[in-house]
Amino acid sequence: MKTLVFLSLLIATPALAIAQSAPATATSALISADTAKAKLAGPATTFSLEANRVTNALRVRTNAKGPMRLEINDADGRPVFTKALSATGSALSVPLGKLPSGSYVVRCTVGDKTYMRRMMLGQ
Repeated sequence: MKTLVFLSLLIATPALAIAQSAPATATSALISADTAKAKLAGPATTFSLEANRVTNALRVRTNAKGPMRLEINDADGRPVFTKALSATGSALSVPLGKLPSGSYVVRCTVGDKTYMRRMMLGQ
């Protein structure tokens, strides 16, 4: 009985492999030529830090307008500084207080977009 089951599986396996590897037709393609050519209208939102070595104040530049949340995380990923700002489309200066020197990650959320940049703080 075991031999019969084994032989039937051995014979049926190539037929299954052929059925599963049928070539895809043009109608079943996930990405069509029209989809690849579609582009979003409007300018892209940018975010940057003006100086990578920061001393007392962080200068953030974005072309977005509206409410913005700025968060600075330490090397372990813990937030050490959080501030709600209003982005005006020009550079903003944010005093950092008494954060110790070291490497940080600046995380900026504007609308539905989130940007992250590395920052060095110190002399």
